[in-house]
Amino acid sequence: MLVDIHTNLMWYPDHYSEEFVASSWAAKQAKMRLTTDVHCAVDDQSWKHNFDSRPEQLLEATKGCDKVIVFAIRAPFTGIFGSQETVADFVRQHSERFTGWCSVDPNDPACVEQLRHYVNDLHLRGLKLGPIYQGFDPSDPKHLPLFREAERLGIPINWHQGTSFVRNGPLKYANPILLEDIAVACPDLRMIISHLGHPWEAECVVLIRKHRNLYADTSALHYRPWRHYQAFLTALEYGVEHKLIFGSDFPSATPAQAMAGLWKVNDLVEGTRFPRFPEDAIHRIIYENWKQVVSFD
Repeated sequence: MLVDIHTNLMWYPDHYSEEFVASSWAAKQAKMRLTTDVHCAVDDQSWKHNFDSRPEQLLEATKGCDKVIVFAIRAPFTGIFGSQETVADFVRQHSERFTGWCSVDPNDPACVEQLRHYVNDLHLRGLKLGPIYQGFDPSDPKHLPLFREAERLGIPINWHQGTSFVRNGPLKYANPILLEDIAVACPDLRMIISHLGHPWEAECVVLIRKHRNLYADTSALHYRPWRHYQAFLTALEYGVEHKLIFGSDFPSATPAQAMAGLWKVNDLVEGTRFPRFPEDAIHRIIYENWKQVVSFD
């Protein structure tokens, strides 16, 4: 079964600031210089909509998927204002394929109460966080009540724990290693680190090896072929390739583009004596590994 565990439902100007879309467009253009497997439905006149994922766009992009997880991060710190009600309404209308996860701003004193509301009343089934976007230190003990509540509710967390193109996003909060104290304090909390924590892929790999309920998704790796290859080989060498899970990060790429990018991981070393990443492991990343973390019952 094809499951995309990482898609977004947001668009300009309702959910993104001017500064965010300008930065995102520059980043997308850089990716397009390296690969064709990038979603781009804009031109020089409509570039402010390069990161749009409206309902009709998301439905079209994911039509080949059996199940899709969608969220909208709440990160006022960097000009992102995802609507949890919009996500909840969308998944109610398309419940046969879509499951919604929520997002709260950990800097908001009411974040724990908000999480309970989104899970119990809006029936959202996971939590999306991103310290570099939300401007918070995930290793600060003051945030533990939020993570413990997610553990109590039995929902997973998807972390954007890695770099970003946003100018004012604090890199000091972005390294995956900062999640270790949470993994120790909340051993039953399932956590997925997006983008394999790029550019700290090695740190991400050794972290998910240590902690049984930590995983990583593969979204947004294939744009940079050398980093992609290194990340996958590092996971293989540490024996955690089975903990890598497919996600597209639409609207960065469609699921079809993200899958095509994964299958190209060995192109870089074709004709050399460098080791190849196993094709059967790629198949499991796309179709099987999600079963360890999420359920659609």
